[in-house]
Amino acid sequence: MFTSFPKCAAALVLTAAISGTAPAEPVLVGTLSAKVVPEQVATLNMEKGLVSDLADASARLESGSIIAILDKEATEQEREQLELQIATERMTLRDELLKLQERRKQVEFYLNLSPGERKYATDMHQEGAPPTKDSLRDIKEREELLKKRIDSTPRLKRAEFERRVARKTLRMPFTGRLQYHFTLPEDIKTPFEYAGVGGHAFATVCDDSAYYITLNISKAELTQLPQENFSARINLPQGKSLSGTYSHHRVEQGGQGDMLVYFFRIAPEEHATAHSLLGSHARAELVYNTDKPVLRVRKMELITHPQAASCENWEQLCRLAHPKHHVLLIGETDIILTPVEE
Repeated sequence: MFTSFPKCAAALVLTAAISGTAPAEPVLVGTLSAKVVPEQVATLNMEKGLVSDLADASARLESGSIIAILDKEATEQEREQLELQIATERMTLRDELLKLQERRKQVEFYLNLSPGERKYATDMHQEGAPPTKDSLRDIKEREELLKKRIDSTPRLKRAEFERRVARKTLRMPFTGRLQYHFTLPEDIKTPFEYAGVGGHAFATVCDDSAYYITLNISKAELTQLPQENFSARINLPQGKSLSGTYSHHRVEQGGQGDMLVYFFRIAPEEHATAHSLLGSHARAELVYNTDKPVLRVRKMELITHPQAASCENWEQLCRLAHPKHHVLLIGETDIILTPVEE
């Protein structure tokens, strides 16, 4: 038995006031838990230390803009020390290169001598065996290696240093808005000690190029309908509302497994209202707008059908009450029927 019907339903007469098949008004499918989300969002963390160059959270920031810098003064001191180290190492390598170049010239001179002349080049024998073509080749290879070290070492050291500096500089990953997760100092231009409490984010940034109302829709009969016919509406105080039209849907991981989440794009002129609702839990009305000729039947009228008490569900009751129609959508208060194609 269809338990949602009143016990006296069998004794009532169907009085559904339906004025024939016609385009239907938007149908309220139901009211679901909803959230307002931006196009994308990112959570940023910062280690403890002296923080400076805080960005103004009241302004819209461009992608790549600096949000905050950690230990800026100490980093500049490290940069000076690095440059001094690079200069010292370059001088040492150049001295080694000059010695090698001088040695190469001596070996080349020796190898160009005749066998008789080599007997008198006694200074070339003091270090052991006389020079050979192999030893000359070895000197040249060491010379080329030193030249590469002189060229690459400063570049590699600076690149490694800049990578470490980049990890201490928070930047906007995309254009949008910023929200800090700690109490700001009175003067954001003055460096301050950040405690870096574990488990707490430093800031959250959101891409405000678009905002969406999101709904988890799991009913198979709804997911089979044309998604573009759905829209969502959040009712706000003072008779206002925030609406969104279907944009896309995707599967997301939830607390109880995978969820099919529908995204309804909010109009640009409503972005300020949408932004104020970020992070809050809301209730949204899911609305279906059909593009077919339909018959709109109210549930309260259907349950007055003489055979309502013997029906197990709305579909069965609709087949009895309107045999030339089939159910398109069961809403919260209405059922939408479409003519059976002959």
